[in-house]
Amino acid sequence: MSPKSVTTTSHAQATPSRRELLAAEHGPPARAHGPAAAGRLLRVGLVYPNAYAIGMASLGFQIAYQVLEGIAGVAPERFFLDTAAQGSIETGTPLGDFDVIAFSAAYEMDGPHVLDLLELAGLPLEARHRRPEAGWPLVLHGGVLVSVNRLPLYPFIDVFAHGEAEGILPPVMERLRRPGVDAGSRLAALAGLPGIELTAGARAAAGLPLTAGEEPLVDLLDRPLAELASLALPAPAAPPRAVAALLADAPFTSRILTPHNEFSNMALVDLARGCPHHCTFCWIGHNAPAYRTRSLTEILAGIERLQPHTDRFGLVASAVGAHPDIDPLCEELMARGLRVSYSSLRVEEVSDTMLRALAAGGQRTVTIAPEAGSRRVRRLLGKRITDEQIFAVTEKIFGLGAENLKLYFMTGIPSETDEEALAIAAFTEKIRAIQLRWARPRGRMGTIQINLGVFVPKPGIPLNHIEPVPLARIKSRLRKVVQALARIPNTHTAVSSPDLARAQGVLSMGGVEAARYALLVREQGYDWRAANRVWRAVQPADFAWKGTGAPRVATAALHAHSSLPSVRVEG
Repeated sequence: MSPKSVTTTSHAQATPSRRELLAAEHGPPARAHGPAAAGRLLRVGLVYPNAYAIGMASLGFQIAYQVLEGIAGVAPERFFLDTAAQGSIETGTPLGDFDVIAFSAAYEMDGPHVLDLLELAGLPLEARHRRPEAGWPLVLHGGVLVSVNRLPLYPFIDVFAHGEAEGILPPVMERLRRPGVDAGSRLAALAGLPGIELTAGARAAAGLPLTAGEEPLVDLLDRPLAELASLALPAPAAPPRAVAALLADAPFTSRILTPHNEFSNMALVDLARGCPHHCTFCWIGHNAPAYRTRSLTEILAGIERLQPHTDRFGLVASAVGAHPDIDPLCEELMARGLRVSYSSLRVEEVSDTMLRALAAGGQRTVTIAPEAGSRRVRRLLGKRITDEQIFAVTEKIFGLGAENLKLYFMTGIPSETDEEALAIAAFTEKIRAIQLRWARPRGRMGTIQINLGVFVPKPGIPLNHIEPVPLARIKSRLRKVVQALARIPNTHTAVSSPDLARAQGVLSMGGVEAARYALLVREQGYDWRAANRVWRAVQPADFAWKGTGAPRVATAALHAHSSLPSVRVEG
């Protein structure tokens, strides 16, 4: 239950007009807030740099919007990549007319879209060119993307917000609304707030001092592409993240429901933050703040508020089954006659009650993520589950009435062999045998949908200890796996692009010099393969193994022990 991502600037898809989108929205009213303190009305354009259907399926974006709605004296309006040319969803006001343009994003590939939207708003792309006396809106960027890697966007943003919306937005808006704070003084007003980073370009434009060695960060984009590899660019220090307590009065569900998003008219409910697991390929388990859960009472109160508007609820967490009250919650949802979906379903945590809740809602397609067909590779990824455990859960899924199964696998994993990748097909054949056994008495056969992804490195994950698989070998391996899967009846395979994965790796792992890559992607018309060819010639280090500063793990040892050193980055 995760929204797809659009990686094109084409708006030719049949997106309804912003008036039609607004008319179709429904849900409970915004929470009332107290009287505004002294200060001016602050107009905030909250921007999701992708399509409306994807942005409105993002619980993080919906929570940020509700946090802004709940601040007296702040008037937020929403923008999306495919509707921004029509102005805000609420009033049609142009993006450039707002006091603050606040981006919220979670996906690296949406970074270049931020530049598209700044251009649409009529702003100079670089923060150093937006001098206060010109009255430009303040450009703020928050969301998970800032924590994963903000550096490819560093020259274009005035202020990065490191942390969770509930903890970071109220003090920022309060400072910006203070009497006397204007375009010339707003950066100084924000200085020192928890989680707030003022970029070098924005400080230079406002006449604020730079620290020693920051000058190259300001004029980076003036340098010829050929010079990038030889530049010694400093890495700007990030402040500690502002982490919010999971307060009962803070928003944690969708408020606006719509038939025009990826989860049509489904209300999303945040069960927990962080992750109790440490899968070696996953950023969250090694970098996000500590695992925190909401109480059952609080969750049910949030669901009750939305019940008059929908009977479809999506439970959201990095590991839904890890919530200590997941079974009582599912029992209550079934008792209320509500339909339930999960953002993730870990085989080792899924309970019979969770599966019964899916069946009670009439769900005919269930998604699980074995990640690998080889047990050694699965253990390398931190998934300590056996084939037998997966097959047992699959039996239960089909036994409760599901007809279709969606399986997520990944290839291009460091140290993986061709034989281990081909084990995906052999594993899928065994899953199909289980499906067929249940389908025969019913007289109808469902499908198995394979989502075959490509490993993308992320900052601070243990798999960065191992040299990556070369791109040519990944492409060859994908072809072999797809050919093997094509021989399995009733099985359909969606394959990730290795070139897109390599581009995502540049934006995920690159430094401030990758800002040139973001520009290059736009110059190449979002032809990622062409952008990669140009970038490889001038910045080959972004396509080479960077390691983690720790000793490299020998491949032979990995095949023997299927494990990696534990790496956890606190912050």
